[in-house]
Parts: sequence; C-alpha cells; structure tokens
Amino acid sequence: MNVNLSSTIKLNPDYVVRLEYFGGILYDKKSMKYYGLNRTVADILYLAQYSPVIKDIVDFLCEAHGLNFSESKATVLDFLNSLLKDDIINVIKDDGPLINMSVVLNSLKQARGFVDKLNYLSAPLTAFLHLTWGCNLRCKYCFLNAPRKTLRKPLTLSEFRRIIDELSEMKTFELCITGGEPLLHPRFLDIVEHAYAKGLALNVTTNGLLLNGHLARTLAGYNVNVQIPLQGSTPKIHEELTGIRGSFNGALRAIRLLNSYKANVSVITVLQKANREDVFEMPQLLADLGVRVWNIVELKPIGRADKSMVISLKERLKILSKLEEEARRLGIRIIAERPFFFVGDDEISQTIRSNEFYKLFTRCGVRAGRYVEITPDGFVYPCDLLLGATFPRLIAGDLRRNTFKEIWHSSEILNKFRNLQQKNMHGKCTSCEYFELCGGKCRALAYVYYGDLYGPDPRCPR
Repeated sequence: MNVNLSSTIKLNPDYVVRLEYFGGILYDKKSMKYYGLNRTVADILYLAQYSPVIKDIVDFLCEAHGLNFSESKATVLDFLNSLLKDDIINVIKDDGPLINMSVVLNSLKQARGFVDKLNYLSAPLTAFLHLTWGCNLRCKYCFLNAPRKTLRKPLTLSEFRRIIDELSEMKTFELCITGGEPLLHPRFLDIVEHAYAKGLALNVTTNGLLLNGHLARTLAGYNVNVQIPLQGSTPKIHEELTGIRGSFNGALRAIRLLNSYKANVSVITVLQKANREDVFEMPQLLADLGVRVWNIVELKPIGRADKSMVISLKERLKILSKLEEEARRLGIRIIAERPFFFVGDDEISQTIRSNEFYKLFTRCGVRAGRYVEITPDGFVYPCDLLLGATFPRLIAGDLRRNTFKEIWHSSEILNKFRNLQQKNMHGKCTSCEYFELCGGKCRALAYVYYGDLYGPDPRCPR
C-alpha cells in the first residue's frame, strides 16, 4: 500500500521526533538509536505526530519554502512511502476528531523559532537519575565513592515523579535509573512504572544482588534495558574489584534470571589494569549466559579510582580491537567509546565538520547537551564525572527551586561548558585543527590530570 495526497498518516509510537537547531532527531525507542534529520524532514515528522492529511503537509512546505506544489508533492510522497515501508509512519483511518491544522502549524512555527536560537540540544538525549548514594558493593574503581551521604534530605516519590514529568514533557529520550545501587531505594518500582507510563525509554544499571523474580518480570514487562556490571570471568577477579564476596555469582544469577523473563539485559565492564588480561576470557562467558550486548568503558581516575589503575588509550583500543573479533564470532555487540577516532583521517573529519548531528557524538557530552545527571537529593550536575568527590560544588541547578526546563536553558554552569571556545582553552587545544570536532573533549579528566578545567584531554593523541 502506498500513500497519496488524501492519506492520513501517524508517526509510529515507537519513534519520537524532536526539533533541534540543526534540524531534528528521530529516536527509535526499541533499538535506542538516534537519526539526525534536516529541517524539512524534521518538520514533516513533527507534523506526522498529529495525524495530518498529506496534502496539508505539502501545502505547508510550499508556503514555508516557496516550493512548486507538483514537484513537492512527488518528493514528499516518495519520502513518506519509504517511511511507510520502514514502519516509521502508519496510514490511519480518518475517522477521529478533526485536527485544527492551523493550531498544529502554529505550534511547529513556535517550536522551530525557539530551537533555532539554541546552540545546544533542546533537551538531553539521556537523563541519569540517581535514586540513592547507598550501595551494597565497595568497588575499588567507583568514581562516585559510593556509598556516600546526600547533601540534604533525599527526594520524595512525588518529587521524583514531577521531575520525570518534566523530562518527558521536554522529550528527553532516555532515562537511566542508577545509583549507588538503585534497587536499594524502597520506591524503585514506583519510579520505574511512572517513567514507563510517561513514554521514556528506560535503562537500569544494577549489580543484581537484590534482583528477584518479581523485579525481573516487572522490568521485562516495562521493556527496561537492564545493565549488570561484570568485571571479570572469575569470582577472584570480579570480587577483588567489587570488594564483596559472592558478588560474582550474584551478578551471574541476575543475568540468568533476567534472561528467563526475556528481559533486555547487557553487561558493563570497566576496563582497567586489574582485568586487562582476563577480559579476553569474558566473551565466551557472556555468550554462555546469553548476553548479546557488552558495554566496555574506560576507568576514570576519579572518586576511589586513581591513575595507577588506568590503561592508556592506545592499549585500550588494541584490546577492544581483539575483543571485537571474538565477540563478533559469538554474536555479541560491543559498545565502547573511541575518543579522537577522527584524528589523522581527513575524510572522516570533513564528514563530521559538515554535519552538526555527528558533532554531538564527537564532542564532550556536556558541551553537546547529550546528557545530564540528577542526584538523589534533587541537584543537577553536568555529567557523572563532574559530580564525584572531586567536584562537590559544581552544581548546575536545584530541582527544588527550579523546573528542569529552567535549569537546562538557564544554568550558568551548563552554559559555561556549552559556550566553551578555543580561545578559552589552555595548552595544545588553543591551536589544534580538531577543536571544532572534539571541543576539547573531557573537562573532568583535564582537571584530574592537570588541575585545569580548560586544559587538554590527557587522552588526546595530538
């Protein structure tokens, strides 16, 4: 079936579209993938949320851009038919209440006018919601130095719900519920249930020690992506790092339990000197456990971790390259950051320079506006590395005083990172040709290594 000018269409509810200064973003909630959109495509998909007749879309584009109707009609129909084939839009019966297209178009114009004035994302891609600083592990590499005390009385359930409402209203795509250990929070499931009802794609990071059948079944029912930390292939290595006997078997039990309910489960491993050799034994273990996604992150020397535990970027990339060969053979997808991958590659660098969407993923996440951190007591921080013991006062906002929207757009701290320019930098960043692509990359690591928030990222290969 193909669409025609009289067809009424609707954006598939598995997708979310958001207008941005460079055009827009389409988010697939099932695969958790992002797609960059140009302005015209973003506007079309924005309208598709409201069940328009296709002719109304063509009329709007012709008026807004001074286009020829016949030529625009053919182009739009071809485009929408491709979206229909990919199940991004659906054709629906036009038997519901009539929409007021003038109201919808005015809403689009207002939204476009607002985002066009920004130089950062209109909302984070992911919000990390820390339910508690309490933890039942004592990990040597913990950048949060958990368990720890909150600065004030923790958020109530109603406050958590209000914050989630605000994130949903701004079309934040993902909510990552974490801690400390989030399952220690007595209202954990209530918070998960509310976030699910608000349409947010959900991630939960838990060590799994408190997981039971009821929790696993519920998380699977809410389509939550559950991430279990596993630091080695044996109890000796894993528990040497977590500090708690029995945590290895507890993690394996949790993975098996989640899989028994067909939940979305992945494993996260902090690559460091203590496990850099054993990590090659992990792909077979993960395959035997039925794990298909493996998130490998680098250790950051913040909190309880220190520089003596870190392996170099060069060595880490070599390890990742070898691991990917084995993981691919076993049907496991590895997710791992490769900062500065574009350095020395003119073709890739030019591609990124010409596309603002790509730059969201090559720059520091704070500068790009990819994420934000919310603490158990309602403070907003720029990123996870900037809320540890090293940066106790780098607070971007207070959700008991302001809404999340007010903080996101008005925070002096957030805007300071977003507006960082090459002239503000120190050291080799001041004259580097790649600054437009990386934006100086990680400010937290610059401070940890050089005592300077404006210094270069120590991982930089230049």
